[in-house]
Amino acid sequence: MIKLQMQYFYVLLFVIINLFFTACSMQIFSFMGIKDEVDEKLPVIKTFRALPDVTSVGFEWKIPEDISLIDGYIIYRKNKKGEFIKVSFIKNAHSTHYYENKLEPNTEYFYAISSVGKDSKVSAKSNILKVKTSFIDPVDFVYASKELAQKIKIFWSPSPNPMVKNYIIEKKDKNNKFVSIGYTTNRMLVEFFDEGIGNDTEHTYRIVSQSYDGAKSVPSKEVIGKTRSIPNMVTDITTTTNKHRAIWIEWKGSDNKDIIGYNVWVSNNNDIYTKLAFVQRESYIDKINEDGVIRYYKVSSVDKYKLESNLQENGIIGQTLAPPTSPTISQGLLEKNIAIIKWDKIDDSRVIGYIVYKQDGGYGKVSRFADIKDTQFIDKNIQDGISYIYYVVSVDKLGMESLPSKKIMLSLLVEEDKKNNKDSNKK
Repeated sequence: MIKLQMQYFYVLLFVIINLFFTACSMQIFSFMGIKDEVDEKLPVIKTFRALPDVTSVGFEWKIPEDISLIDGYIIYRKNKKGEFIKVSFIKNAHSTHYYENKLEPNTEYFYAISSVGKDSKVSAKSNILKVKTSFIDPVDFVYASKELAQKIKIFWSPSPNPMVKNYIIEKKDKNNKFVSIGYTTNRMLVEFFDEGIGNDTEHTYRIVSQSYDGAKSVPSKEVIGKTRSIPNMVTDITTTTNKHRAIWIEWKGSDNKDIIGYNVWVSNNNDIYTKLAFVQRESYIDKINEDGVIRYYKVSSVDKYKLESNLQENGIIGQTLAPPTSPTISQGLLEKNIAIIKWDKIDDSRVIGYIVYKQDGGYGKVSRFADIKDTQFIDKNIQDGISYIYYVVSVDKLGMESLPSKKIMLSLLVEEDKKNNKDSNKK
C-alpha cells in the first residue's frame, strides 16, 4: 500500500511541475523583430538553472536587479552544428520559468539565456547550461519461449515506474536492426505473442517501455526465442504384397512423448500423395476391393502441437495379393456329343484346383463347374446346333480366382447342316 501511495505521489508531482512550468511560460511569443545585435548595457542573466525530465526540461532564472531596460527573455539551444538557435521568446520581464518538451531521452543539450531590450536588442548570453534529459529504466526481466509451434511468447516484468503507459515489442530484422512488431495497451499487460513464424527458427527481441507523453525507456536486454522443431521423419516403413485385397503398412514408432499419432499418405503412381488416414498406432491396413493393385505409401508423425514431420523422399511400394497363375488350354474338342477341355498343369503352389466356365451360345447363361482337381473337364450336356464357349481359371486356398484362360468355342452341327456340308464337298 505504501509503495502504491508513493507511485501516485510521483505522478501527482510530475503533473504539478508540468502545470507550473507551463503556466509560467504562457507569455511565449514569436522571434520576429528580435535582433541578434548585442547591447552591452542590457543586464546579463547570472543565475540560470534547469530541471530535466525524460523528454522535457524546465528552466528557472533570477530576474536581474534592473529590469527597466528589458522587455523579456530569449532562450537559446545549441543545434547539431554547434550553433545557438532561438527556441523561445518570453515577452515578460517578470517571468522566471520556461518549459521545453519533445526532447530525446538520455540526451545532452546546451542552453543559454539572454535578456531582450525595449529596442529588441539582446544582452550577452548567460553561462552555457549543460542539461541531460533523464530516462525510463528498462524492465528488469524478459523471457522468450523456445518450445511453442510457429509462434514465440515474450513476457517480462512490469515496470515499477507509474509514468509508464505501455510497452513496445521490438524484433531484430534481417538487417540486424530492431523494428517494432507490436505493443501492449497497459503497464500491467506484460506478454506478447509473435505468431505466424516458421518452425525451428530463432528470433531476437527486446522491450521498450513508453510513458504517457510518448517518452521511450532504455531498451531491455536482448532475449532469443525459438520456435519448436518439427518431429523427426518416420523410418523403417514396410508394406505387404501377399494379403488378400489389402495392403498392410507398418513403421517404427517415435520415441518422442509429444507424438499423438501418424498420418498415412498414399499414391497410385508415386507422384501425387493424398492423406489416407490418421492413426494412433504404428500400423495401418489399407483395404482394397481389387486383386494385384499396386500403391505407394509414406508416413508422417504428428505431435500435440499439430506439427507434422517431413515425408519420405520416395514412397514404399505395396500390393494386394495378385491372382493365381492363369491356366493355358491345350485342347478343346467334341466327340460324340461330348466336349473335352484340357489344360496344362500349373507350377504354382498357391493353386489348389480349377473352375471351368461354360456359356451357352453368344449370350446364353453361364454355368460354373468348381472343385476340379484334374487338368481336364468333360461335358456331356451338349446339344446340336448350339455353340458353347469355355474358359478355365485356377483357384487358391482363399478362393481367389485367376484371370480367365483364353476362351474356346465348340459346337455340333444339326443334320441338315451336315447334309449341306457333304453336298458342298461333292461339288
